[in-house]
Amino acid sequence: MSDSIETFEASRRRLLSIAYRMLGSMAEAEDIVQETWLRWHGARPEALATPVAWLTTVTTRLAIDRLRRLRRERDAEGHWLPEPWLVDTLPSAEDTVSRLCELSYGVLLLLERLSPDERAALLLYEVFDASHDEIARILGRKVEHCRQLVRRARERIKGPVRRPTRDGGAALAGAFVAAIRAQDKAAMIRLLASDATLVGDTVPTPVTAGPAALAGPLLRMTAGMHCTLVGINGGWGVMLRHGHIELLLSIEPDGEFIAAVYAVMPRQVFAFA
Repeated sequence: MSDSIETFEASRRRLLSIAYRMLGSMAEAEDIVQETWLRWHGARPEALATPVAWLTTVTTRLAIDRLRRLRRERDAEGHWLPEPWLVDTLPSAEDTVSRLCELSYGVLLLLERLSPDERAALLLYEVFDASHDEIARILGRKVEHCRQLVRRARERIKGPVRRPTRDGGAALAGAFVAAIRAQDKAAMIRLLASDATLVGDTVPTPVTAGPAALAGPLLRMTAGMHCTLVGINGGWGVMLRHGHIELLLSIEPDGEFIAAVYAVMPRQVFAFA
């Protein structure tokens, strides 16, 4: 394997992570990384003096352009949710979880409020620890403008990006599954926080109506389905199926209660026989 290929492969996970967080779709992210590879393969040697910076810049700019196009298409189609990244391991306080999975599904939904440039600036600054100077080089903007992008993005999502918790969620997630299996409304009410919110394809707008109002719809939506715990975007989730996947629920613990449940229809992201 040539040095050029080795360098790219060593950066592939980072590039995929950037593109996925920008676009909310693994298929789109893989397309962006492939386009980055084609440009890398055809680049002049003098352009590759700082390979990681070059690759990050190209991937980010391609993702910004793709996001602008996708949003125009989504505006025409109506309601849209990010596609989840389903992992084969559950969150753990001991395990090192891939950086790709360190943004919860809820955070991806929050990022949808941002413009493509705001989204890129915030992700680079908070997730990839890029300085304002580095962000300015990547986006081709002035440093002060990038500071404003990060500040405005934080204001629009009400603060810094929050990562999934690795500890303290296991018991809640297990109790959530038990309540679904038993169709136990009282248990579900006890699990849900007073300001719990339900969001999903089956719920066009977020519903915040209190545990008593949300428990019933949640149980009806999952009645008769086989459910198991899974890892979704680095956090806790539940897979429900009748022989094949019907529904994914991404859950976000908040202290001793479940604050949000994101009902995620799998669409074309998953293909199971």
